[in-house]
Amino acid sequence: MRGAATPSTHDLVKHALSQMFALAVRHGAIPTNPVRDTGRLRKPRRTVVVLSAEQLQAVRTAIREWQRPIPGKPGPRHSGDLADVVDLMLATGARIGEILALRWEDLDLAAERPTLTICGTLVFIKSQGFFRQPWTKSDAGYRRVVLPRFAVGMLMARKLTAADNPHDAIFASRRDTWLSPNNVRRQWRQARAEADLDWVTPHTFRKTVATLIKEEIDTKSAAAQLGHSSEEVTDTYYIAKPVQAPDVSGILERLGSHPSNQGSSPGENDAHR
Repeated sequence: MRGAATPSTHDLVKHALSQMFALAVRHGAIPTNPVRDTGRLRKPRRTVVVLSAEQLQAVRTAIREWQRPIPGKPGPRHSGDLADVVDLMLATGARIGEILALRWEDLDLAAERPTLTICGTLVFIKSQGFFRQPWTKSDAGYRRVVLPRFAVGMLMARKLTAADNPHDAIFASRRDTWLSPNNVRRQWRQARAEADLDWVTPHTFRKTVATLIKEEIDTKSAAAQLGHSSEEVTDTYYIAKPVQAPDVSGILERLGSHPSNQGSSPGENDAHR
């Protein structure tokens, strides 16, 4: 039909509208992005799946097995980057691009409660490769998080053996460039290959962090940790909904112990069924 929008035009318009509304959400003008939240324009939401304690142990085991040197195997040995990147994702809930953009100057390991400031992310420019963008995905993404002990120990150990690089990057490549998120994802796919963990992606770690914080504290805290401007985004896309309902059996017990039923014979109760 003459004048009808082609699919490519539709996609361009949709993308432009989505970016416009996303900016409005970021600055608090509207609560949600109507383009992203309109069922007609997006696929049905998938169930949020997170790692159990057993699966998390399987992740760490898979990484250790993958990093273990094999005598006689050609090529360079695997570094300890993958295990440390995953640990820092679990310790912060940060995006993979935010983790790989971290510099040593962004850490304060000497503080009474050591912190890490997330203030940039890696972006890819065609024909130029990856470089560090000195701002986060959104205003809410700029944040300082308190590190758990296991992450502090890992970073201190890493600092002792880290070679200097021109970017001051915590995770630098062998060529002293920023470590590519694509390379980390490729390494993870190799590590998980024989561990029945094909469904686990770096974003799964982020969702696992959000779900744990929500269960122990609240959604607001989970959103702040992940750098979300909206609790609704965190709750919808990053927090696994419990399969088992809360234990309210003590409350419901009152429904079966009404005084009028005490002392009644089975026949009397049956008459009212």
